[in-house]
Amino acid sequence: MPSPSEPRPALDWASPIPVTWMLVGVLLGVHLATGLWWTLAEDGGLLESFVVARDVRYRALVGGQYRVLVEQGQVWRLFTSVLLHGDALHLGVNAVALLALGRLLEPLVGGLRTAAWFTLGGVAGSVLSQVVGVEQSDGASGGAFALLTAAVVLGLRYRAVLEEEDRYLLGPVLGSFLALNVVLSFALPFVDAAGHLGGLALGAMI
Repeated sequence: MPSPSEPRPALDWASPIPVTWMLVGVLLGVHLATGLWWTLAEDGGLLESFVVARDVRYRALVGGQYRVLVEQGQVWRLFTSVLLHGDALHLGVNAVALLALGRLLEPLVGGLRTAAWFTLGGVAGSVLSQVVGVEQSDGASGGAFALLTAAVVLGLRYRAVLEEEDRYLLGPVLGSFLALNVVLSFALPFVDAAGHLGGLALGAMI
């Protein structure tokens, strides 16, 4: 809890969030760049390259997390896979989540922490997916889970000094949203629950 001389923590809806926008831009740029490469180098169709689900070979070639390749020493895939997405919907969901959470956290904790927490959460999700034996898993949802969990923990930590609206948002609202997403992670067969839980654990820890 901050001392009386420290500023009262509060959500700031007006400050710019350049780091968050940069991270979203990186995700969009990687999706477009890998789609363009697939179209030109591998004669992929436009829908397959940019919109609909990318197949296993495509995702492995552009740096996705593929369990066998990671076991063979290509551990860099645990990071690059965070920047890759299976289709446009997957990308859109994670980009919106990152933008919303960055809007909350970047003014509160700074751009450096926001970027670091997102990156570490994404890698933690990749590592846990690899450890439990998920065959292939890509996407930034581990990073988004880390930011979401960190926001909930901050709400709990500073609940005594937060404004009522901020306390409600960082507490019951985001806490319920986190719980719902954990349930969906196990309920939906196409979702990598391990990747989400890895990000969640990292977010709680940091």
